[in-house]
Amino acid sequence: MPLAPRPTTPHGRRIALNIIFGAAIVDAVFLAGLLVAVATGAGGAVTVLGPLYVFGFIYLLYLAATGAMQENWGWGYFALVALTLGPPGALIGAQRMRSEAGAAPEQPPRATRKEQRKAATEERRDKG
Repeated sequence: MPLAPRPTTPHGRRIALNIIFGAAIVDAVFLAGLLVAVATGAGGAVTVLGPLYVFGFIYLLYLAATGAMQENWGWGYFALVALTLGPPGALIGAQRMRSEAGAAPEQPPRATRKEQRKAATEERRDKG
């Protein structure tokens, strides 16, 4: 199971949200299949889809808690996933955070090592 990347960059947060988004879609498919199987009375399908959905729900909780502990997002996202029983809250929350991350201004690119050395040399020349 992949861990959510550290929140050092906006790119790491986007990767973590993409992992959760994908897991939530898979779990939503299991949930939809489980609900259809329960509605039609297909006991064999329920015994297969039930544990798959529960495993996906626990995995979503794990990912949400891991991201909250690594400060990718707050514990409110974990609560949203838990209270909505997995996929609905995970999809809504992940989509909302992905759109907020896209709207955030990008940081200017860091100077390369060569540019840093050149600036330091020019600074020494100006002083001397």
